[in-house]
Amino acid sequence: MLNRLRIPLLICAVVFGFLDLITPLELIPFMMLSGTSMFLSGLDEFKKDKKAKYGYIFITISIILILVAVIKLFT
Repeated sequence: MLNRLRIPLLICAVVFGFLDLITPLELIPFMMLSGTSMFLSGLDEFKKDKKAKYGYIFITISIILILVAVIKLFT
C-alpha cells in the first residue's frame, strides 16, 4: 500500500512546499502530513537496503518540509 502512495506523496509534498513558499496560503497541516509520510517512506527504504539513495532523498526532503512548516507556524 505504501509503495503505491510513495510517488503521489512525493509530488504532493514538493507541490505543497513550493506553494507555501510562493503564495500566502496556509498549507502547514498538509506539509506536515506529507513530510512525515515521506520520512516514514525513507525509513522503509533503509530497512530494505543499506545503500538506499532514495531513503536519503526522502528523509532530506521531509526534514526540509517539516522545518519550513514549523518556521511558517511561528512567523
